Amino acid sequence: MSLAAAAPVAPSPAMRASQLAAFLVPGVALTLPSGYSFGAAVLALASLIFVRQWWGRSWDRRALGWALMLAVMAVMWTMSFDDWHMRSRSDQFIKYAFAITGLGFLQTCAPRVRPLGWGMLAGALGAGLVAVYQMGWTDAHRANGFTNAIQFSGIALVLALACCFGVLLLWRSLAAWQRALGLVCSLFGLLAVILSDTRGSWIVLPFVLLIGAVLLWRCGLRKPVGMGLLAAVIGIGGLVSFKGGEMAQRYHTAVHEVQSYEVQDRHAAETSVGQRLAHWHLAWHMGLDKPLTGWGLQGYIAEKARRVEAGEASASVLPYDHAHNELLDMFAKRGLVGVALLLAFYAVPLLIFWPTRKRMAQCPGAPMDRQILYLRMLGIMVPLCYMGFGLTQVFFAHNSGHLFYVYLLVLLLGALIGRERALLALHATR
Repeated sequence: MSLAAAAPVAPSPAMRASQLAAFLVPGVALTLPSGYSFGAAVLALASLIFVRQWWGRSWDRRALGWALMLAVMAVMWTMSFDDWHMRSRSDQFIKYAFAITGLGFLQTCAPRVRPLGWGMLAGALGAGLVAVYQMGWTDAHRANGFTNAIQFSGIALVLALACCFGVLLLWRSLAAWQRALGLVCSLFGLLAVILSDTRGSWIVLPFVLLIGAVLLWRCGLRKPVGMGLLAAVIGIGGLVSFKGGEMAQRYHTAVHEVQSYEVQDRHAAETSVGQRLAHWHLAWHMGLDKPLTGWGLQGYIAEKARRVEAGEASASVLPYDHAHNELLDMFAKRGLVGVALLLAFYAVPLLIFWPTRKRMAQCPGAPMDRQILYLRMLGIMVPLCYMGFGLTQVFFAHNSGHLFYVYLLVLLLGALIGRERALLALHATR
C-alpha cells in the first residue's frame, strides 16, 4: 500500500486554505503586483479562522525553533537601534507574527508537496512571461517585474532552481509531460534572470548547484546528480551562445570599475561596481566606530550625510538608505548584535532542513522518500540563495525579501512535518 493508493478523502476547508497558500506564495510572487503577499495573506487569515483547530496543540520541535527565530527577528526588525527606541517598522512585527500563527496552523493542516510544486512551476513560468512582456512591449531597459530588477532576478532564480530540483528528485513519479513542463518552467525562470540584466544572481547559481550536487551525491543519488550536471553544462552553453558577448563585456566593465576605484578615480564611485565598493567601505568603517549596536536606522543616514559633507565618502552613496551588502548594512546599523541575529536567521533553516543520512534514514518505508528530500533541498536552497544575494544587495530592505523568505520557509517546514507524519501513520497501519 502507498500514499497514492490510499482512499481519497475530500479536503476540509482548512486543508484547502493550506493548499492554496502553498500554491500562491511561490505561484504569483512575481506575476502580480505585490504577488508575494497573496499567499502570506491567505495563510495568515486561515490561521485566524481555524484557530480552534491548532491552538493548544503540541508543536514539533523544529517548528518551535523556527517560530522562536521569527519572534526574535520580528523584534529586531521593529527596533531601529536609534537609542533603542521603537520606530516605524512595526509592520514587520505583524508580518512575522502572522508567520508564526501560520506555522502553528500548518502543523495541523500541513500542505502537500503537489501544490507547492505547482506553485514553483507557475511562479517561474510567470516570471519569465512578465520579463518577456516588459522587454518586448514596454520601454523598460531591463525586466524588473513589479519590484526592482535585483529582487526580481533573485526570486526568479529561487523559483527556477526549485523547478530543477523538482524534476531531478521527483523524476520517477512524474509523467513525461510533467518532466517537460518542469524543464520549460525552469528555463523561463532563468530567462527572467537573464532579462533582468543583473549580475548578483549569477554569483549565487554555481555555489548553490555545487552544494546541491554534493548533498545529493552523499545521499546516493548518482543519477540525478549526473542529469543535473549535464543540464547545467547544456544550460551554460546555451547562455554563453545567447549572451556570451554581453557577459564578457560586463565582466571587463566590472574589472575596469574595480581598478578605477582602487586608484581613486574621481568618477569611480559613480559606476555600478564602484558605488557598491564605496557603500561597503563606508558601512565597514561606520560599523567599526560603533561595533556593538551600530548607528541605528536614522543614525546611519545622518552619519552618512555628515561623512559625505566632510569629504570622507562619495556623494554617490547618499540616494540609498542601505549599503548594498546585507551583513555590512546590518553591521553599520545594528552592530554585531544585528549581524549575529542575521547569521542565525540564515543558519536555523539550514540546521532544520539539512538532509543528513541519519535524518533521511528515519523516514519509514522506502530507503529514501524523494518528496522529503525535495522539501529539505528547497529548505536549504532558500537561505543559501539569500546569503548569496546579500553579497551585493540588501534583500531584507524590501518587503518582497521578507515575505518570500519567511513564508516560503514556513510552508516548506509545514509540508515537511506533514509528509513525515503521513509516512509514519502509513507505516503504523501495515
